[in-house]
Amino acid sequence: MRLAMLAAVAAGTLIAVQSAIIGAFGARLHPFVASTWVHVGGLIFAVVGVLVARLGFQADVVRQTPWGLLAGVAGVLLVACVAIAVGGVGLASALAIITGVQLLVGFAIESSGILGRAVAIDPVRVGGALLIVAGVYLVASRGPI
Repeated sequence: MRLAMLAAVAAGTLIAVQSAIIGAFGARLHPFVASTWVHVGGLIFAVVGVLVARLGFQADVVRQTPWGLLAGVAGVLLVACVAIAVGGVGLASALAIITGVQLLVGFAIESSGILGRAVAIDPVRVGGALLIVAGVYLVASRGPI
């Protein structure tokens, strides 16, 4: 659990840093081109990491679950959307909106059980979500929108 929380903090930090870089990069290139180059960099990093760690590419598992590759498609579209959003509304407002939407979609996916495990939405979690949505509104309404 502690490692998962640290990983979540690291992911949040990386999303903010990555979004700032993508926003600046997307201002110089078409957002889809910027997304392509960002993913080329990520692919090179990942391939080197897999080779250095001697993990193997586990192609047999990928052949059994090819739908997993759709996450890469979502990633390309995500980076293009971040480039547009950061350029249009600023980094903090874009991240606030993205975070709020992530939370709401996460609740929908989790409660549906589509990924194999349904998690109930309880009043405390709904209250927390409402606070975050209110925060999104406050942050985004004060940005360069």
